[in-house]
Formats: sequence, structure tokens, C-alpha cells
Amino acid sequence: MSGLSGAGCAVVRSGLQVHTAPGRRGSGDVVICRGVVSDTCVHGPVPVDADGLLVAPGLVDIHVHGASGHDFTEPEPAAWHDVLDTHLAAGTTTVLATLASTSPARTAAALATAAALLSGPDAPTLAGVHLEGPCLAHGQRGAHDPGHLCTPGQLRAELTPLPEGLRMVTLAPELPGADALITYLAQAGVRVSAGHSAATAQDLARARRLGLSHLAHLWSGQSALTRPVLHRVPGLLEASLASDTVTAEVIADGHHLPATLLTIALRCLGPDRLCLVSDATAGMGLPPGSTFRTGASRGQVHDGYAATADHASLCGSVTPLATCVARMREMTGAPIEDVLTMATATPARAAGLYPRKGSLLPGADGDVVMLDTDLNVRRVVLAGRPFAATAAEPVR
Repeated sequence: MSGLSGAGCAVVRSGLQVHTAPGRRGSGDVVICRGVVSDTCVHGPVPVDADGLLVAPGLVDIHVHGASGHDFTEPEPAAWHDVLDTHLAAGTTTVLATLASTSPARTAAALATAAALLSGPDAPTLAGVHLEGPCLAHGQRGAHDPGHLCTPGQLRAELTPLPEGLRMVTLAPELPGADALITYLAQAGVRVSAGHSAATAQDLARARRLGLSHLAHLWSGQSALTRPVLHRVPGLLEASLASDTVTAEVIADGHHLPATLLTIALRCLGPDRLCLVSDATAGMGLPPGSTFRTGASRGQVHDGYAATADHASLCGSVTPLATCVARMREMTGAPIEDVLTMATATPARAAGLYPRKGSLLPGADGDVVMLDTDLNVRRVVLAGRPFAATAAEPVR
């Protein structure tokens, strides 16, 4: 992302609404001084006319694997820059680079790339790494390569010492040894997420006591209600929806979940605990028929979605987070402030980044998106520097 580093001064004017925190609306200017939201700026801020657009914090995607033919498990920094540029152009100003299950060597190389980028100025949208797997349940693995799944003990050994920049780990909490891994991660400040899991309600409750706080993509890779004899036994899905503490994700790309399930998730958790994520893969931006890699698995792009080569499972999405925002509004009728909260403040909080990310409160990073009334992203401001929403180059 060369040329995008640094912080600027800007004032976003004439927005119809300013979404600064969950449940809050306002109007007026958003002042950004040296990359940070402020009350005033004496350094000659660049005026950015919102021109009747909705003004919101930059979008926060905590579950995104790639774009434009590149996957975050590639160790080359240029590949990471391409992915981050593509998502920035679509309005995502904060990314947790999500690594799907692959070999320990490839994961370690990707983690090293992340650490190097996080230590420098040239990847300002990168906020850390989300490790999705490889400590997953075989029967709930979805598109993850079964040959690269491992035990909690193996993963803990690979994550000792803790890699720099690791912010979230998705795992199956019912696996033997998961308790020790969850404790290790949570005590180190890493967010622990349950996903691709056959956990019971009791497994989730135990994991919660140990520090697990999040659920990956509801209805995707989750055990559900069973009736082994006479009595019904809730699975991870029902335990997730019944929880009054955890945050959870949905992929509102129009293919993973129908409107009914999105509505159920929103009613159960509310916008302050339900996160919109893209789960975007390297297939995002590629034409139908294209093949791509995500972790150690292969996917193929179809009309608006991606699937494994045998077409047995969806393989992430090919949709940016901003499109999920618009589709969540269309499919559920949720208020605009709620769908924006689900793509800004709530994921930022789930990742431990709020209010620096996901808000326009004083002291927050100066990341802003401007949207039309159909929730199409029209302009982006990153750390006080304006960008076009359809290109990765600064607006001149």
C-alpha cells in the first residue's frame, strides 16, 4: 500500500447524518486533525464535501481472507497490499487479515509478514491477524482443508511464543486440550472465537468462563439442535443465539443466509452484539469460473458466490463488507444506524479496537466512509486523507 501511509487533516462537511457511536445520530462537520477525530484543527484541514451523503466511521472487517486473486496466507507483502487496497476502495478501513487452515510453515510466514507490515507505516488499514483454524472440528470444517487441521496442543505449540499482531483465533472449543489453549490466548489478550465446531451448550459455557467471547459466522460450521432420543439438545448455534454476552458474526452476502435467518440473528443479539463480516476470499473481484486459493483449499467463483471444487460447500464470499451492509438492510429492513453499527462499532469492540476504530468520537482514528441512501460507498477518508471509493489512489 505504498503511497497511502501517513496521517492528514480534513473536515468532512454537509453530511446528512453522522454515525459516531451505537444508537447516536448527529449532524455537522467531522474534523480530523493529524489523522485523529478532533473538535478543531489549526493545521489547515482539507475540506471534504459529503454533498448530502451519509457519513459513518470507516467499515471494520474482522473476518476477511483476501481479494483480487490474493490470499492472506501468501507471504509476499505485495499480495497483502493488493488485498488491503481492494477492500479500502470498497470502504473497509480496518481489516483483521484472516488466515484459513494451511501448513504451519505457511501460517508462520504469513504471521511474519503481518508483523513486518504492522511495524511500518505502509499498511494503515491492517489491524492484526485473525487465525481461523487449523484447530477445527473435522465434521464442521466447511471449506477448510482436512489435511491441515490440528489439535489444540499442536496449535498452542505453534503459537508459543505468541506471534506479534495476533488478535483473534477461531477454534472448536470442544476439542481435547482446547481449555488450555483458550486460557493461554485469552490471558494474552487475544480474542477467542468459536467456529467450525460441534460444541454443545455446555462446551460453550465452559469456554466462555475461560475467556472465549465471540462466535464465527452463525449457521456456517456450527452444530445445531439434535434429538438423540426423546429430548432436544441445543447445539452451538442455539447456545450462541441464546447467549446474552457473546458477539457473533453473520455473512450477509445474499448467499450464505436467507433473510429469515439474518432477521433471527438480529432479533436475538441486536446490533450491539451482531457483527457483519465479509468472509471475502481471493475470489472477490475475479470473474465467474476463476479458481483461487484460500488457505490450503481451492475455490471457484460462481455468479455472486464461491464454492469448493466439488460444489459441496460455500468457500467464503466474493463480496466486500459494504455490500453486506446494503444487503443486510435490504433483507431485514433494519434501520440504517443499526446496519452501520454492525459493520463499525460492534466488530471493532469484538476485536478490542473500539473506540479508536469503529467510531467518530474524539480521539478515534480519522477513518470515514460516505454513503448514498442506498448504502453505496461513494467516498473514503483514511486517517484524514481522502480517497475515491472506486480506486485506491488519493483524491486529488
